[in-house]
Amino acid sequence: MTIEEVEARINELENSKSKLIGEIKKNYGRIRYKKYEEKALEPFLKETENVMVGPVRKKLRRLEFKIATQAYTPQIERQLVKEVKKVEDELKELRAVEKARRKKKLVKQDIEECENRILEIEEELKGMRSELKDLYAKRKTLQSGKKHGVIFGEKPDDMVSMEDIVVIEDIRDKEKKED
Repeated sequence: MTIEEVEARINELENSKSKLIGEIKKNYGRIRYKKYEEKALEPFLKETENVMVGPVRKKLRRLEFKIATQAYTPQIERQLVKEVKKVEDELKELRAVEKARRKKKLVKQDIEECENRILEIEEELKGMRSELKDLYAKRKTLQSGKKHGVIFGEKPDDMVSMEDIVVIEDIRDKEKKED
């Protein structure tokens, strides 16, 4: 690798590293916001922790099924419809509790996703940092070699290698032919 290639790779890694660090900052901000949101939901959820939505929903389904499947006199049917409306009104009041419980669940899920993403990014950064460390060392070696007139990698045209002067024979090839 030439010094220019090393410099280009260093710049590329530094840019991606700064983008990942920015993403980590955004995720930490999002976690902070979600934790405030979770704290805001706590008092309402503590207040309504004993409220059961399931039985009310079952009661409504039973009444609707009863009306739909059995034949009643108009007076009994009106009474059942009134009962259904009361149960629906009760269920409307409980929707806020349902919504808050679902919201808390989603907030926790968002926090976990952000924390997992941060861990993934930190692993990527660890790899980048080790590669950058190697590249910095390589750049330092190349720069110091350049100062002292040593060129790493390619040989200059006026330099002659041992291959050009000496014919290298492999003794092993001769031994195989003789056998």
